[in-house]
Amino acid sequence: MKKAMKKLMAALLAVAMVCAMAIPAFAAVDITSHTFEAYQIFAGDLNEGTLSNVTWGHNVTTATLLNYLKTANAAYSACTDAKGVAEVLSNNPSLKYDFAKIAADHVTGTAMATGTGSVTLPSAGYYLIVDTTDVANKHDAKNLSLLQVSGATTVTPQVKTDIPTLEKKVKDINDTTGVKSDWQDSADYDIGDIIPYKLTATLGKLDNYDKYYVKFVDTMTNLTYVADSASVKIDTTPLTPTQYKLTWDAPSKTLEIEITDVKFLGAVNSSVITVEYKATLDDTAVLGSTGNPNQAHLIFSNNPNGEGYGKTAPDKNIVFTYKVDANKVDPDLNSLPGAAFELFKHVKDASGNLTWESKGIMNATKHEDGTYTITDATKINFEWNGIDDGDYKLVEVVTPAGYNTMAELLFTVTATHSETADNPVLITLSGDAFTGDVSTGVLTSQIINHRGTTLPGTGGIGTTIFYVIGGGLMVAAAILLITKKRMENR
Repeated sequence: MKKAMKKLMAALLAVAMVCAMAIPAFAAVDITSHTFEAYQIFAGDLNEGTLSNVTWGHNVTTATLLNYLKTANAAYSACTDAKGVAEVLSNNPSLKYDFAKIAADHVTGTAMATGTGSVTLPSAGYYLIVDTTDVANKHDAKNLSLLQVSGATTVTPQVKTDIPTLEKKVKDINDTTGVKSDWQDSADYDIGDIIPYKLTATLGKLDNYDKYYVKFVDTMTNLTYVADSASVKIDTTPLTPTQYKLTWDAPSKTLEIEITDVKFLGAVNSSVITVEYKATLDDTAVLGSTGNPNQAHLIFSNNPNGEGYGKTAPDKNIVFTYKVDANKVDPDLNSLPGAAFELFKHVKDASGNLTWESKGIMNATKHEDGTYTITDATKINFEWNGIDDGDYKLVEVVTPAGYNTMAELLFTVTATHSETADNPVLITLSGDAFTGDVSTGVLTSQIINHRGTTLPGTGGIGTTIFYVIGGGLMVAAAILLITKKRMENR
């Protein structure tokens, strides 16, 4: 029996060393605040790490546990007592975790010891140490139920669990240059633009779980999911739509992607699950620094000993959008009604060609022959909501009577915002002739029209003056001529 228990101790030590060397790149669990209970499975005499005279422990109903073990695994079929079960475990270390789960379901009575971060065992034995912490809906996980040979001492359980992490990212695209950013925490877009998003879940150790559940929950603000745009991968392997459940709830603006068992689909320790999808920026989008925040979290299996689900902290990113505000004035900066404008954006198409794309005509209706009819003769303020960075031109399509049509106004909207931040913000906003306000997201400028120059024409006052002057000169010449002749006659 001593030999058997030494082999069991060696197996336990080997497993512990392997676990200690496997340092995950995901989130570790801090068990110092976890509560534990210790149940005695085997009792015996401990001497130099060897448990002898093995009997059933304080927390075991012999017949119930033994009968279940025989039913669960043929390896226990010949066992009649605690010594026999201990020998099977010693000879088959791989059965240890299954035995721990079975024992956890069959322990009886009050735990031999309880504690936070550690437990103080009252006597020698082979103990099942169970994590009893409430981790429901938390970014936490129960520790794997452990089996440990120990004497009367304080034991700190080894950390045998970890938790996944989740990131939500967005790409920023400049329509004029065609430049796309890396995945980051903020972007700016025009209303109506289609925006690419990516969710990344990095899993922890899955070996301790029989199956592993995940659900991505993505809550959007002023965004609408583009139907059939989602793609899901486990590491580099794409999943088919039948391998996950996608739900889009329009009223709550919530997208959910659920996978009931990622292990069944090939996920292993430290696997990465990615979800890429697209969403449209709605016409309800908020301008300026408030922006349109959206966030995602992951629901995941967090009890390797049974059922239970945790939840990561939400990861946030934000999309900004702006407004062009043009005020029509005369040279004295007085309000000047009677104008209409069209705003264009310089956009690079898929072939790399730049074209001017209309962002809308304000205060006029355009006819098929290219003429315009003004809709409000008193309007002096012109606004285009929901624009982002890029090159623009403002064209006056109807000019106030008596004023010259302004030249096309070219300007570039430039903005900076946090690329990597837990709470991304809009930093700067400018637009050449337009002054940007970061808080409101409004780019404002006064658009001046100059009066036309009055030129003389037939029948106008200019020719009348010439006629008057000419007539006067002729009369004066006649008088001089008559006077001269009279003087000569004398």
